[in-house]
Amino acid sequence: MKQLIFCLVFIGFAEFIQAQSNCSCQAMQDFIAKRDFDSTAKHKPLNLWKFSKTLEKDKSPRCVAFSFQLKAQVQIKNDQFDDASNSLDREKFILDSIRCKSAAYLENNLTRAELLMHQGDYPSSIDAYSKTIRILQKSGNNALLSKAYLGLSASYGRAKDKEKAKYYANLAYPVIRVLSDNETKIDLLAQLSSRYYKIYQLGKDKIYLDSALNTVSFSFVLAKKIQYSESYLQIYNLFEDHAYYSRNFRLALKYLDSALIQTNPDYHWKERGSIYGDISDIYLELKLYDKAYQYADSNLVYAQKIGNPYDVTNALELLYNCSKLSGEYERALLVYEDLSKMKDSVLKIQNERAFNQLSEKYHRVRKEKSDAEYEQDKRLLRQQQQIGKLKWRLILVGSIIFALLAAYVLMVFRQKNIKQKQKRLEIQQRINRARINPDFIYNALNQLQNSGSIQGADYKRQIQSFSKLLKQVLESTHDDFMTLDREIEFLTFYLTLQRDRSKNAFNFSFDVDENLDPSNVCLPTMILQPFVESTVLEGFSNLNKIGELNIRFKLRGLNELAIIIEDNGRGLKAIDSSRASEIINDRLYLLNKLNKTSSSYLIREKTGGGVSVEIFIPLITKAYAEELKKEGF
Repeated sequence: MKQLIFCLVFIGFAEFIQAQSNCSCQAMQDFIAKRDFDSTAKHKPLNLWKFSKTLEKDKSPRCVAFSFQLKAQVQIKNDQFDDASNSLDREKFILDSIRCKSAAYLENNLTRAELLMHQGDYPSSIDAYSKTIRILQKSGNNALLSKAYLGLSASYGRAKDKEKAKYYANLAYPVIRVLSDNETKIDLLAQLSSRYYKIYQLGKDKIYLDSALNTVSFSFVLAKKIQYSESYLQIYNLFEDHAYYSRNFRLALKYLDSALIQTNPDYHWKERGSIYGDISDIYLELKLYDKAYQYADSNLVYAQKIGNPYDVTNALELLYNCSKLSGEYERALLVYEDLSKMKDSVLKIQNERAFNQLSEKYHRVRKEKSDAEYEQDKRLLRQQQQIGKLKWRLILVGSIIFALLAAYVLMVFRQKNIKQKQKRLEIQQRINRARINPDFIYNALNQLQNSGSIQGADYKRQIQSFSKLLKQVLESTHDDFMTLDREIEFLTFYLTLQRDRSKNAFNFSFDVDENLDPSNVCLPTMILQPFVESTVLEGFSNLNKIGELNIRFKLRGLNELAIIIEDNGRGLKAIDSSRASEIINDRLYLLNKLNKTSSSYLIREKTGGGVSVEIFIPLITKAYAEELKKEGF
């Protein structure tokens, strides 16, 4: 029974891991991180449509889903609302099929709320934005949160609810201010400035006109800072709005000229048409009707290029007003005939669209209801026929499968544990065999024998140092850790004997950080001696100067110990660090495996000569060392 429960838990966990892996997309995460969080030194434009095509070819379902999200954003900007709705439906279908968490739907919900607003369904848009905001307030993504606040403000504005439009616009401002200085922040500031102009139009409150100017000015400063020239077109249009509402028409024309310079005649058709229309409106205000007519005609040319009947109708109305006010009544009559035809076409399109939407909704609801009822009856009948035959068979087959899976999983875990224990034992044996170089003990005994006839203080000191050194070596075979003061004492005995053997050919010193307690800080045994031995025997061999060996112990942060071994010897080419590297690799493997840390070391040649060894291990106290011993270190 335990095995069955364990197997069920394992299968559920495996399915959860698989679902989460399907819901990850590195390219999407990198895009969102750059868009919403990174401060960039220089703006690099990204074609969202091309990027969506790249994601669509990715093997990850999450990447494919996000490609439809980007397509929907581009389609909304191009007023392709039906296509945008289809793209969002496809994204949601993929997210549903791979069972992603609710956070994965945030952008889908946000873009759908924007789409509903553009389609004129303000209550649904407000509801979608409100639900998304409640989730975003806990997510920490301020870029999306501020976008949702602005969208909700726009929906309330279009629904003529001035107070709520103000409220959510004011909520957006402090959230945008804390964003990183990148293109997303600039675009959101521009959107906020546009919101303030719309709020000003609702109530003629001059404070929002000033807020709009301050916001777009801040956006312009940031755009110049990161060289985000693609935003200048929108920013100059917003500056023009302020000049227009302030009745400073000459300044407004200058800003429109600056905006026109930022456009490309090959593809900025909608933007150029809008600018020409605004210039025509200003010349109408200035009663310069001939110039107004010229720019209105240019506005009509771009509207016809785009082919949107609503834009063409607006352009014809502007051209008609210019012709009538300039006294060109014959021309105004010709334009009026075209305008009447266009209005009839628009009305026909609106009626056809409304009828098609209603018809589609009716048939979809009816079909879904009929299909659902039929499938439900069919499923119930099939279940009644098969339930008696399959019940015990399914239970038996399921039990066998669960038992086999449980046995397999247990066997894999058992083999893995045996291999890890075997590897740990092998490493421990290698460390015990390499406690100290046997050649050193032999040479030290030889030296003491040759010095035996000299009965003096030096001879007694050497005997005493050698005996203490051997004692610590033997004791360390039972200890996996040694306190810092004992390690320094051990190395002092060792280096003193080596220095006596080499007739004072080198000096050594120890440096301990004042924040470290040598009697409480522990080191894994045999982590320093191999490097010290290589330095003394090989690095200082045949050196034409006095060798200098310095060992420093430093506290890094709150819980990391740095050990630096530096010498002025003959460098890496003169020594063989393979034995020392093998020992420390074994030691750090055991330490990292049990302690789940990332201990490391670095051996490099110093610029002025000599070798530097840097070892980084976790700070281990006496009490913690005892816990590690109990766990099998």
